[in-house]
Amino acid sequence: MRPGDSIMYVKGVGEKKSQKYKKLNIETVEELLYHFPARYEDRTTVKRFDEIANDEKVCSYGTIVNFEKSTPKRNMTIIKVVVRQGNEGAFLTIFNNEYIKDKFNVGDKISFYGKAKKVFGRLEFNAPDIEKFGENNLTNMIYPVYNLTHGLTNPEIQKSLKDSLSKISFSEMEYVPLEFLEKHHICPLEYALKNIHFPATIDTLKIARFRLIYQEFFMLQLYLLMMKKFTQQHNTYRITPLSQLDLFISELPFELTLAQKKVIDEIKRDMDRDIPMQRLVQGDVGSGKTIVAFYSIYNAFLNGFQSTLMVPTEILAKQHYQSALDLFKNTGIRIRLLTGSTPKKEKEKIYKEISGHDCDFVIGTHAIIQDQVNFEKLALAITDEQHRFGVKQRNSLYSSYEIMPHVLVMTATPIPRTLSMIIQGDLDVSLIDEMPKGRKPIETIAIRKNLRKNAYDRCTEEIQKGRQVYIVCPLVEESEDLDIKSAQELFDELSQNQFSNYRVGLLHGKMKARDKAQIMEEFEDKKIEVLVSTTVIEVGINVPNATVMVIEDAQRFGLSQLHQLRGRVGRGTEESHCILIYQGNSDILKQRMKIMTETNNGFVISEKDLILRGPGEMFGLRQHGLPEFKIADLVKHMNILHRAQEDARILIDDESSHTSAEKDKVMQRVKVKFEKEIKTIALN
Repeated sequence: MRPGDSIMYVKGVGEKKSQKYKKLNIETVEELLYHFPARYEDRTTVKRFDEIANDEKVCSYGTIVNFEKSTPKRNMTIIKVVVRQGNEGAFLTIFNNEYIKDKFNVGDKISFYGKAKKVFGRLEFNAPDIEKFGENNLTNMIYPVYNLTHGLTNPEIQKSLKDSLSKISFSEMEYVPLEFLEKHHICPLEYALKNIHFPATIDTLKIARFRLIYQEFFMLQLYLLMMKKFTQQHNTYRITPLSQLDLFISELPFELTLAQKKVIDEIKRDMDRDIPMQRLVQGDVGSGKTIVAFYSIYNAFLNGFQSTLMVPTEILAKQHYQSALDLFKNTGIRIRLLTGSTPKKEKEKIYKEISGHDCDFVIGTHAIIQDQVNFEKLALAITDEQHRFGVKQRNSLYSSYEIMPHVLVMTATPIPRTLSMIIQGDLDVSLIDEMPKGRKPIETIAIRKNLRKNAYDRCTEEIQKGRQVYIVCPLVEESEDLDIKSAQELFDELSQNQFSNYRVGLLHGKMKARDKAQIMEEFEDKKIEVLVSTTVIEVGINVPNATVMVIEDAQRFGLSQLHQLRGRVGRGTEESHCILIYQGNSDILKQRMKIMTETNNGFVISEKDLILRGPGEMFGLRQHGLPEFKIADLVKHMNILHRAQEDARILIDDESSHTSAEKDKVMQRVKVKFEKEIKTIALN
């Protein structure tokens, strides 16, 4: 049996059952072997009846002495299997399964596992797992429990795995070079896969897990390093810093921070090379990333090249466009705005200007990466809040060009260093870890829902001073499942009650682009005093007169998202406030609210968020175009990640012939794995 064979040919599966497996994304034998248990039950402890405590989950044994059948109501059958163990007895209660009497007979010695209840001094087990004594498929073992789908049972998956593990050619699946296995005392893949599914002991399970965790990290790090190497092999435009740049900086109406100057120097050095820049700029909300981007764009313009800035929303694109027009008004740089709502005739005109180099700088949304957009001399491609695009879209900005542009990626979402190693492994990282002078910290308070009126009283006070407020809620429409007010419902309530004397606006993602733009324009022009919104305002909205943000049902948001939202206020000279309204009493919720009220540092918050919620929930890899981990955990397994990353670098950089066969094998494996899952640029 080979790894790529269809699961249909595994004993007991067949064509019909293979469709069930397909729902679990399992189509080949190898995919079945990598369908790891979700958890394990320790069924190795076997106790006599007189040793078992009430509510204890345990394995035991006995001899069947009787079957008692009852039908307490229609469509319900109960079989009580009476089991004897010496002088002690127990009932095993089986629901709606009369076949139990065909499988077992009076006098059979059985083993079983379940939760014990003491009822009138007699042990009862409701719906236990039962097997003939000595079979050891359900009892007397560390029992794997798998994620299932309708029509597939845990024993069926176990049976398919046992058959596959006994017949598979493991040599075809082993691709981690021997030198790394020996270096870290890592077990062979055959041992790992057998013991991840059917561990003999807890220790053998740990050995298997280490191997498979290392392998996941190793493969992903190799992919990211291959991406980086692929980029570095391409030609690019060399952009040399010119004297006009100093004048540009000196004429800014504010002074750059030391952190901004440091990042600008790093970008200048990168762009003045023959290797394409691949740099991530991380900076907290309001730290001044945009001016760093505009400086780099001006540098490209002075050298006679084109640039582009891709952002996730039309609102943000228009905001950047207006800022660019103001900043570059006396420079001669020709700027265009290209979004999904740009009229067709205007789009066609812009396409011609782009291909004919009649514009120098294009700001837009995903409309920039359409096939009709062909730059004549694209030397700098920037994505803002790139986590909303993912690897594939980021690469789409430049992968079709023979001469590859320099790439600058910006984010105000602080990514913990741990995650950055994974998500941005193909990028060099710069940090703007200093706020501009004059930015006041935002006062944040967290209150329970029953004190909600106090929050809106604070809003009224600010409005009376001539200020504006944001009210944020997590859903657009009412949900029957969640006791959370939708934006529409909240808008109706507030505009008719608390803020009936003021102008209230509504903004959410389902609105048409022109309607969203109109609402934001009215808010910026102070025609709207209260803006009720979903998280569509999370990125890039800049209204200095807005000084209060109320976030309803704050427990529904991650800490990093709360921090992003909070960054929409505090953008002027006035003191600003963020009020988190929450419900719930869990310890983790209290910790999260406490963190938000104690710090304005996004990097501190992101690290705490990672620990409290885990990487999957906080910052899923799939939205970056990267596969989710099956077994590795970024918080728990950092030490293994460091080893895998170091080994991946060694392998990528090693040009010696003695590793060529092993290197070719693992590299081919990386290409197959990630081309299938990511479908990104060619890796060869």
